Amino acid sequence: MHRYNIRPQGLGIIITQLSFVLAAQRSAVAVVPNPDNMVYDLKRIFAIPDSRLIVELGTDGLPDLETDELCTYAPYFHSDTVNLFGHQYSTARKKKPCVALAMHHGTGLGDSKSMPYNKFATADEYNQAFQKLTDSGYDVITMNQRGMTLEQKVYVLNELCDFVVGYEGGLHHLAHVLQIPCVVFPWQYNDAGGDPVYPGMYYETHRFQPDRGTWFLKTVDEFLAWTPAELTTMIDRLHDQQGNNILFDPDTAIDPNTLTITAGNGRDLTPRIMWCETRGKYTTAFVKEHLPLENMVKYPVKSMTYTT
Repeated sequence: MHRYNIRPQGLGIIITQLSFVLAAQRSAVAVVPNPDNMVYDLKRIFAIPDSRLIVELGTDGLPDLETDELCTYAPYFHSDTVNLFGHQYSTARKKKPCVALAMHHGTGLGDSKSMPYNKFATADEYNQAFQKLTDSGYDVITMNQRGMTLEQKVYVLNELCDFVVGYEGGLHHLAHVLQIPCVVFPWQYNDAGGDPVYPGMYYETHRFQPDRGTWFLKTVDEFLAWTPAELTTMIDRLHDQQGNNILFDPDTAIDPNTLTITAGNGRDLTPRIMWCETRGKYTTAFVKEHLPLENMVKYPVKSMTYTT
């Protein structure tokens, strides 16, 4: 049974690391250094059985990969039900009256241009998006405060939110696990805070959110221009896994030997972790040894599921 270190990280990083480990289709131990690590909550909420994952306190595991790009190689985990506040709820599609608007990390928009502020839209754009959603018949839930627990977030998304829209981040990763449609705003600056270079900047959000039920905007104005009817049609399309992530384009190819990913237009979409001398070698070795080859040469239509 392999042991993997999962240190305290953001929601998106932990979800993608856990997806990566579960995709190996073998028993694993998540070794965490803190008793309140959210891996405990994810295991309980999504009813991940001990036969697939055990969580232990400690530090004696394989290296923590520290990235949220791992779902490029491994599909998001999923469960048909979730356990919340002593009750079990289905994750199947249902009519829901709200939309989750992801705005910031709970620290406000700020004046910085570096990560994560480079991903946030402007206050005016968020105001317009809020108005667009209410005009389309939705109530809006922002979910930006740090005091909201993971269990509360899962409940709100699963039971109340028809889709998630906003900056590219952890809330979208959580929505992917629940198979809830997403609309993702573009980055404003590169991760170092520099001015964007197009068309490359368009694909940064694609690389971090490899999900078929997601629509990636080139501008916020694209979303603001949709009529209520067009918005409804888009969400129906996304429920049917008809998003526009370039990773799922028929012309995008993965080299099974080097694990490099190249779009039909020649754009290199390989996760940045693969550029790292140490972690890149470790990730490559893990993928080649543990992940089914078919998951790399052809992406699955829906997220991988496991039997509880």
